[in-house]
Amino acid sequence: MTLPYSNPKPSPRKALQDIFGQIFHMNEVAMWRMAAATFISSIAIFRPKIDLALVNIWSWLQSDTTALLPRCFRHDHWEWMVAIWSFFFWIHGYWLADRSIAKSDAKGVLHPWKKYRLQDTYEAEKLRRKKSKLDKFGITGRDSVVKVESDETQQQQQVIPTKQHKWHLGFWIFELPLYVLPLYIWDITIPRRAGKIAAWGAPTAFSVCRDVTCGLLLYDLGFFVCHYLMHKIPFVYKYIHAKHHITKEVRASDIVRLSFVEEIVDVGISILALNYLKAHPMSRTIYNVIITFLLTELHSGYAFPWTPQFVVPFGLATGSKGHHYHHRYGRHYYQKFFCHVDRLFGFVQKKDNSLLGSIV
Repeated sequence: MTLPYSNPKPSPRKALQDIFGQIFHMNEVAMWRMAAATFISSIAIFRPKIDLALVNIWSWLQSDTTALLPRCFRHDHWEWMVAIWSFFFWIHGYWLADRSIAKSDAKGVLHPWKKYRLQDTYEAEKLRRKKSKLDKFGITGRDSVVKVESDETQQQQQVIPTKQHKWHLGFWIFELPLYVLPLYIWDITIPRRAGKIAAWGAPTAFSVCRDVTCGLLLYDLGFFVCHYLMHKIPFVYKYIHAKHHITKEVRASDIVRLSFVEEIVDVGISILALNYLKAHPMSRTIYNVIITFLLTELHSGYAFPWTPQFVVPFGLATGSKGHHYHHRYGRHYYQKFFCHVDRLFGFVQKKDNSLLGSIV
C-alpha cells in the first residue's frame, strides 16, 4: 500500500534559518522600520529601569556643583546652546556627505550615497522620462532619440557630477547673531532656569516621550498656519519668506537661511508649544536635539531610508522629499514633520505619476 505523500515537518534549525534569511533579504526601509520598532518596544519593556535611571540622572543634574554638565544644564543659556551645537553637528554631517560625494564624482567613482541625493534622483528621472516621451511620440527625429539614449548610456557607464549651488556657510556670521541676541538679552534680563529646575521632580520615560511627541505635533501645527500665510500673502512672502526660497535645490545649511522675523516666529512657536505642554526640562533638551535633526534633514537634499518619512508607517511623516518639492515649486507640503493637515487640505502632490519634485 502506498502512503500518501506528505511534507516532512521542518526542523527548528531550518525554520530559524528561514527567518534569518527573510530578515537579511529585507529592503532597507523594512530593516530600519524593524530597528525603530525594536527601539520603541525596548523603552516599553525596560521602562521601570529607565525610570530609575532618570531619577538618578535628574538628582545629579539638579544638585551636582563640581561636574561641568550639571552646571551647564542649570544655566539660563542651556536650551539655545544645545540647539546651536546640535545644528552645528547635523548641518556639518550633511556637509561632509556632500564633500564625500563630490570627491567620488571627481574620481569618476559612484558613491553609495549618491542614489539618496534628491537632485541626482530628480535629474536621472527627468532624463528617463524625456527618453520615454521621445520613444512614445517620436516627434523629434531619430537623431534626438539616439542622442538621449547615448546620454543615458554614458550616465550609466560613468559618474556625471551634479552641479549644486554653494553651501550657505555664512549663517555663522549673518543668521546666528539674529538667533542668539534676543535669547541672550532675555536670559540676562530675567534669570530663571535654576530656580525653576529646583521645583521639578524626576521625569519618566513615558512623560519624556509624550512631551517630545506632543511638542513636535503642536509646533508643526503652528508652523503650518504661519508658513501657509507666508506663501499666500504676497507682501509677507516678498519681505519675510523669500530669503528662504532663494534656491530651488535645498542644502542642510538652508535651514538657517531665514529672515529675522522668520527666526522669531519659528523659535517662538517652538517655545510656546513646550510652555503650553509644561514640558519637563529634560524633555525640552531631548526635544531640541531631535527637532534640530528633523529640521536639518528636511533641508538636507537627501532621502536616506532611515529617516522618518520612510520609517513612520501610513505616510504620517513628511521629510526631505516633500520639502524638496515645496522648494522647487513653492507650493504644497507646508508642514515640516507630519502631513495630516496637508492631506486634509489637499496640499500634497497627487499620485498622477508626474515629475513634479520627483516625489513619485
